[in-house]
Amino acid sequence: MKQFMTMLAAVIVLSGCVSIEYTGKNAIPRDDDEQIAVFTDSAKIPRKYELLGQAVARGSYQEVSRDRMIGKLREKAAEAGADAILIVEHQVLSDQENAVSSPTFMSALDYDETEGNWKQIYTDVNRDFVNTRRNQTSTTAGSSNHFTRVIRAEFLRWQNSRQK
Repeated sequence: MKQFMTMLAAVIVLSGCVSIEYTGKNAIPRDDDEQIAVFTDSAKIPRKYELLGQAVARGSYQEVSRDRMIGKLREKAAEAGADAILIVEHQVLSDQENAVSSPTFMSALDYDETEGNWKQIYTDVNRDFVNTRRNQTSTTAGSSNHFTRVIRAEFLRWQNSRQK
């Protein structure tokens, strides 16, 4: 029994946990989250839309990939009845930054189309991750080398779409 509990704990830790906080309205839930479009640039959204709500996804940088987090955001968007997701921010924060910072949430209206692509997001994340990592030493008492991936997104519903 003790071995089973140890194995169960290891599986939970290795599977990585993604938490999503959603605030906004709900429409008729979707059956298929695969059809939910994902955008990183509001200027490239092909249809008129309304903002359904905002979501913040968090997960361990070491354990959860960006693609897995976007998959979880798609699942949550399907539950909320969204047609699309706009990724407005992707960060990697150290435990210290995560505990004290509450960065502002950018909306689609604030999103600069010149920076609205994955290349820019990767550049920002890699720069911040390297700088945070470089400034942190594992020999300092109480220090941690744990980082949290944070993705901020907006759930969008096409205008004249289904409502709850």
